[in-house]
Amino acid sequence: MIACTVCGTHNEEFAVICVSCKSFLQMKVDNLNLFETLWGLMETPRAAFRRIALARHKNYVMLLSSLLGMAIVYSVIWFKSLGARVPDFALLVGAGLVLGPFAGVLFTFLFSLIVLVVGRLLGGSGSYRNVRAATVYASVPIVYSLVLVFPIEIAVFGPYFFSDNPPPLVINPVAYIVLLGFDVAAIVWSLVLLIEGTVVVNGLSRGKAAVLTAIMLSLTSLAVYGLRFA
Repeated sequence: MIACTVCGTHNEEFAVICVSCKSFLQMKVDNLNLFETLWGLMETPRAAFRRIALARHKNYVMLLSSLLGMAIVYSVIWFKSLGARVPDFALLVGAGLVLGPFAGVLFTFLFSLIVLVVGRLLGGSGSYRNVRAATVYASVPIVYSLVLVFPIEIAVFGPYFFSDNPPPLVINPVAYIVLLGFDVAAIVWSLVLLIEGTVVVNGLSRGKAAVLTAIMLSLTSLAVYGLRFA
């Protein structure tokens, strides 16, 4: 809650005008600057998420969702070693480009909805719009991995990155472990950002935000494990 400095009335955390005396409480953000927001997520993530929540237009949510979806599709192709079943490397790469945006929009919709519901059960008060924006922006490190690391993985291993015959670990173990380490670090970084974003938009304590993130990680892990047998 945010208290009005004029009349003392308590308002919602992201309210701009006091519900009682109509005084201005805080500045509303019309549009998000992508590079400024990305830098803020690295330097001062909590302030960046607050700015995202205050923004009238949640810019770049669709773009980031689409890129996240590409990362998800390529991860599924890698996890399932589909390169051994689909020898056409261009088809595998094209699948990520074509299916990625749809997968990303669907994933962020469902993921954010569950975050909202679980957050409410834990005492949170976030709106779906803010929760989805925070969820998408928390995935920025994974998008970094897609843009910066994935091309290197493809350049080093080619179609064998998606294959287990032979597996990329056998082709170049050092490069594979180092690059995979960057991917894992990106996921961990995204989880940390998700905790910070949840604290801001849901109004939860850091402990409850960590519990929520652990629940979402468990559900996602179960879904990934299920893909193993699909």
